Amino acid sequence: MATATKEERERLSDAYELRYRGEGGPMSSALFGAYLAALVGTVYGSVLAHYVFQEWPQILHWIERQPLAATGIAVLVVLLVAAVGFKVGAARGPVLPEPGHIEFVVATDLPRRLTLRDAWRGSQLMVLTSCLCLGVAIPIGYTMAGGSAAALAVGVVLGLLGGVLIVQSWLRGQVRGHAPLGGMASWPLVEAIPGTDLLRQSLLSEAVTSALIVSDTRRARAQAFSLKLRHKPERIRVAGPNLTVVLADVTGLLRTGWSSMGWVVLEVVAVALAGLHAVQHANSPLLLPILVVLAHIGASGLTRGLQGQAAAAGDQSLLGLTWPHESVLHLAPLALGQFVIATVVGLLTGSGPDAPAYGAAIALLVAGGQLLYAHKGPAPSIFMSGPGRGGGVLWAMHPGIVVLAGGFAATLGSGTAVLAGAIVLAIGYARSSAAFAPARID
Repeated sequence: MATATKEERERLSDAYELRYRGEGGPMSSALFGAYLAALVGTVYGSVLAHYVFQEWPQILHWIERQPLAATGIAVLVVLLVAAVGFKVGAARGPVLPEPGHIEFVVATDLPRRLTLRDAWRGSQLMVLTSCLCLGVAIPIGYTMAGGSAAALAVGVVLGLLGGVLIVQSWLRGQVRGHAPLGGMASWPLVEAIPGTDLLRQSLLSEAVTSALIVSDTRRARAQAFSLKLRHKPERIRVAGPNLTVVLADVTGLLRTGWSSMGWVVLEVVAVALAGLHAVQHANSPLLLPILVVLAHIGASGLTRGLQGQAAAAGDQSLLGLTWPHESVLHLAPLALGQFVIATVVGLLTGSGPDAPAYGAAIALLVAGGQLLYAHKGPAPSIFMSGPGRGGGVLWAMHPGIVVLAGGFAATLGSGTAVLAGAIVLAIGYARSSAAFAPARID
């Protein structure tokens, strides 16, 4: 990269002063993010890794017996993440200043190596810090549980090399189609990114962030992951009101192809793990609640019919069904599947008569969480300004927080788990009733 002239550096400094008004610069958020990644990732990551190796010592013993195989798995994970980064780069690349910076600084005649320098370095810092912290945290937990300290050296090397590979793959995904992707130099690739692509990606990123702040997670997901319909529109076969609702939901999921398949896999894995006897009676009270929340997240991608019903609250039902009746039809197939999977897994792993209770509890918790998610209103004004600013993120998460609380209650026993599920479902029902209540004129 050619050295910037004194005049160019002074002009860039003036542009930053005009754009950011002394409130930091493009590197400010990256530096703070790297600090959080280093602090949280290393401290909590090592504690979590230590817990995993202590709770399941067979994993630790397998790594001790098969160090090369364990390292190979880590390398495969890095390669998989790098491949995902390459794919993601087309929608949201590592070189991505905010829209104002692009319009007021990048759009000038200053060299791209200057105007995009901080954005690129910030992304590198974030990725390398995150990977290095992960590469350090897992070996620390491994060593605390009695493993060899040599794992720390392997983790540092894998973290650094993996971080470089991931961020470079991410950059090449953003540059794909605009410049040759070979070679080791990064700056020619950074300079080759068209300004229109930068602005489009930056505006998309801002739109997703804004949707999350106002708690509209469905809009954020739709903006970040555009659905590619794999089947042409077709008329849904009318088979009575009840079956028609179910067929409409199934047809909608089939039309989204791999997206729906991903949600199904996440849902099945989360529910199956939550049904394990070892998870339900683990020493740590964290496993079951986290898996229940993951099941809630997976279900949110499979209940678009319920979400569509919520969006049409107040309109006349096309099939003449009451809202509770239609909500049951949207949720029943998923809840039944969750109950069967969790119960079968529990019976196979030794839960005995508690297995159906935990299966019912998981189904109730997720159903209640989905009612809350579908009928989540806009964030209160206190979360948008003043001392509560930024609380919109918590508001966006609040259905998951309710489900998480129910998951913690479920660790106290099967009876408590069913009671917690019933309470969460009652809260969701109350929210839905308020949404569908007829308007009153005082």
